[in-house]
Amino acid sequence: MLRSHAVTARSSIAAPASLFAGLVLTLFAAAPAEPAATVTPITGPTVISEPGDYEVTSDFTVTDPAGDAIVIRASNVRLSLGGRTITGPGNKQGRGIVLEGATNVSVEGGYVRTFGIGIALIGTRRSSVSNVAVEGADEFADPPAIAPQIGVLLVNSAMNTIRGNRLERVNLGIFVRGAQSYENRIQQNAATAGFNGLLGICYNPAAGEGAVGPQRDQVQQNTIDGFPKGIQASDESTNNRFVANVIRFTDVAYEDRNGSNQFVGNRSTDLTP
Repeated sequence: MLRSHAVTARSSIAAPASLFAGLVLTLFAAAPAEPAATVTPITGPTVISEPGDYEVTSDFTVTDPAGDAIVIRASNVRLSLGGRTITGPGNKQGRGIVLEGATNVSVEGGYVRTFGIGIALIGTRRSSVSNVAVEGADEFADPPAIAPQIGVLLVNSAMNTIRGNRLERVNLGIFVRGAQSYENRIQQNAATAGFNGLLGICYNPAAGEGAVGPQRDQVQQNTIDGFPKGIQASDESTNNRFVANVIRFTDVAYEDRNGSNQFVGNRSTDLTP
């Protein structure tokens, strides 16, 4: 009788444990799966006016001399170029990727060729452009009479990150303008001139906005190769820091016309024979 009672007791204890295990499995099995993010494909010139994820899914060409490839006018946008190539009309015309008045936008991973301006940030905040290759056509320019071809242009744009991009055969590598441009981070980009390069990185006021230029940017660990002038900060551009850049130049490594900008730990090589 005692043995029988003991067996019965063990059975009565085991039953709730197995019931609990089954309940746990049922709960986990019933948990809904996370819905997959919707990605909107881009196959030609596009204006993005809604937040979301977008991806270029095929190469395309812009033939309109005044045309833009992709214009982003919405905040909270992620644009992947998908390793694709977007080609412009040539002759220093058109714009490739344009961010206008946007916040929290990221652009990454592809090729932009033969536009007047490869990438432009106009009135943009807290956004990023990374791992994009911008290729120009190495065409002659003589500003202001003959407009230059620009790799990356920032106008009155603040707290953005421009990182790990490759800019080749353009007149101006990275051009930052305007009193509302401040606290941008321009890091680990490579700008390489062709025969018609002018400036690797340039800081200036914006046209028609008075004598105030960009302030408090961090320009760090960029490589500037083959331009006559590596870095130029205008009289009106103040308190920007240029740190640990590598500059291979043919005329002047860097020029601080204001005196308030900081040049720290940059390495320069004169390419003039």
